[in-house]
Amino acid sequence: MDPEADASLVFSSRIESPHLGFSRMDEDHGPQSIGPTYSSRRSVSSRLRSVTRAFTTKKGLIGDYDYGFLFRPNLPFMRRSHSRSPFFGLNDRMPLVLSLLLGLQHALAMLAGIITPPLLLSGTSGANLDVDQQQYLVSAALIISGILSTIQITRFRIFKSP
Repeated sequence: MDPEADASLVFSSRIESPHLGFSRMDEDHGPQSIGPTYSSRRSVSSRLRSVTRAFTTKKGLIGDYDYGFLFRPNLPFMRRSHSRSPFFGLNDRMPLVLSLLLGLQHALAMLAGIITPPLLLSGTSGANLDVDQQQYLVSAALIISGILSTIQITRFRIFKSP
């Protein structure tokens, strides 16, 4: 088979996805670029309108999300639902109530993961430290995780790092 014809087959199977910000090719080739597609900068008035719309409309507050999906258990031996789990893309707008619920869930899960190791390591099964020292370790873990989360959120670059 002609190599040019082979290359045209590969490029003809490419799927453009402008709303997701990347282009997908067949499984033998990786995407051309991953990430959001940047458009021109929005004005302050258009940003203010979108924030106002998010807080004052039903679509902005609640959306059309299936909130029952959050509370349905997925247990073995139960009939499985045929509905797929909801998915939000990288730059998709989430309803405000859903983002608050998922943010609270994430914060509680994060707290459990930050507080548990100092308590286990400093408790009776670990170093057997005093209660004051245990409290100090938990406080230090929370403060350090807050500082590092801030660094990660702001995408702060450390000097001479890639």
